[in-house]
Amino acid sequence: MSDWATTTRLPAAVTLAGGDVAIGELHLQPIVAQHDGPESPAEMLNRPEEFFPLALADGGVIFLSKATVAVVACASADVPDQDPARIEATVRVEIDVRVPGAEYRGTAALELPPTRARTLDFLNGAGRFFTIVSGPTTRFVNRAHVRSVRPLD
Repeated sequence: MSDWATTTRLPAAVTLAGGDVAIGELHLQPIVAQHDGPESPAEMLNRPEEFFPLALADGGVIFLSKATVAVVACASADVPDQDPARIEATVRVEIDVRVPGAEYRGTAALELPPTRARTLDFLNGAGRFFTIVSGPTTRFVNRAHVRSVRPLD
């Protein structure tokens, strides 16, 4: 039996650094140790593994290098909710993010210590990918491909 059946699938559009876009489904763990509920795309993308699978509509699968992925986009309604125990610890900021060939405006949720709660601290924080929400779309942006970020508030 294939272990792919044990994951939660989430539709996504993956934009690579060269501009190619792959459409498919991410495979997320249904349970994680850090909180109740399924793994989020940000948690999956920030795991230490260098590659992740994307199930394609034709039934095939491709393995994508996280280093070459610029942005992963999902419908916000499909993305698992933030851990309720951490909502009060977040500050929301509006930002404009530029990656080669695209610009995204949206809201980022910063969860930082009170003495290090600037947008710059967030951008220099841990994890390869950070999250911004723009209306119906949630994007997971690879810090390595960001050219600039402008705070809007």
